[in-house]
Amino acid sequence: MADAVYRPADSEYWVPNWSSLPFSGDLFAAIPFVDQPSEVLVDGTGRGKHFLGPIAFGYGLLISPTCDMVDQRTLVASHPYRVFVPVVPLSVVADGAPGTRGNLGLIRSRDTVIPYMYLPPLPGVLDESAACLFRPALISDEDLRDAPRRIAQLGPEGRRQLKIKLIRYWGRLDPEREDVNPREKDEERFTVADGERSPYDIDPTVFPEEVPTWPERASSD
Repeated sequence: MADAVYRPADSEYWVPNWSSLPFSGDLFAAIPFVDQPSEVLVDGTGRGKHFLGPIAFGYGLLISPTCDMVDQRTLVASHPYRVFVPVVPLSVVADGAPGTRGNLGLIRSRDTVIPYMYLPPLPGVLDESAACLFRPALISDEDLRDAPRRIAQLGPEGRRQLKIKLIRYWGRLDPEREDVNPREKDEERFTVADGERSPYDIDPTVFPEEVPTWPERASSD
């Protein structure tokens, strides 16, 4: 019997930006999460597993369904609303949510702690992190284009893992991995031509500190 697969290999998560429009699983910098409650909510037991610390502006993972954001016939944005969840270093999550400290091994190896999605390091940008699925924020598409800051995208297996995690968190269901399609319909139509950049992509000459260090053969396949 084959070993159970709980999450993709680290190498199957991040890929360089490749699509003309945002896809679910895209990583953006400087996403505002300033209006969320933090210190007001306190777990009196000291064993809480939800990170309640303040987050002002930080990395955000886009979780809006791709097929809802994009009109599949015209290949243009179908509405301006984008839902993000904050991406927080795993060490910070452990400090701010004592209940997770004993589960760091499970988060890393199996990604089975429901309120979070494990994200491996993105060299040059992120240490190992967790997307806080329980702290969504709404951002306008215009804001994402007026100050373009998409850093990286999830590859197909990373997107499959995101879909599974969202189903587990919001639907409280446990789908079979093979039943979750990692790709969007005709997604190759969104590929940006070589040498061009999507209007959402960060400008590496303006923000060199937000440019990942990619392996030589990194691709979206």
